[in-house]
Amino acid sequence: MTTFSVIAEDLVPENFSLFGQAIMRPAGVAPKRGEDWDCWVPLGRLGQGDPSVGIVTTRPTDGIIRAMEREPKTEFLLPVSGPVVQAVAPRPDVPGPQSLPEADTVRAFVIWPGQAIVMAPGTWHWAAFPFRNEEVLYFFATEIGEPAVQGAADPWVPFKDGNLVRVVPR
Repeated sequence: MTTFSVIAEDLVPENFSLFGQAIMRPAGVAPKRGEDWDCWVPLGRLGQGDPSVGIVTTRPTDGIIRAMEREPKTEFLLPVSGPVVQAVAPRPDVPGPQSLPEADTVRAFVIWPGQAIVMAPGTWHWAAFPFRNEEVLYFFATEIGEPAVQGAADPWVPFKDGNLVRVVPR
């Protein structure tokens, strides 16, 4: 078993594109405006379906990741009280019951309030967590609760070869 260290990097649209879409606070003039508001829409899409909305209170951890899950469709994540780290790994080329997340492909992104991500269908991910303080985030998913491995009771799948990942701050 090997523990891979991953440095949490700033969220940049080009760096997150393999895993989905980074949604950043736009610059410039908003296409829709009112006397006391500016609106940029659409900035991203969840896909088809009836999304579920959830709220998560997340606490600092030791940064060790032992397993990941993946949603069959998209998942949107929006921190509201402070920054969180989202660890992700590429979705498998051929999804199936033998598909396991690979620790050496994990990347971690710091997402600040005012930023958000839409994870592509099948992207492996760990539950977002903060480095310092308890934080709150919202998530929207078009399907939830489906195990990544068909027939499994638990959606969390250990890394290939029993490896681990440790996420560290920049």
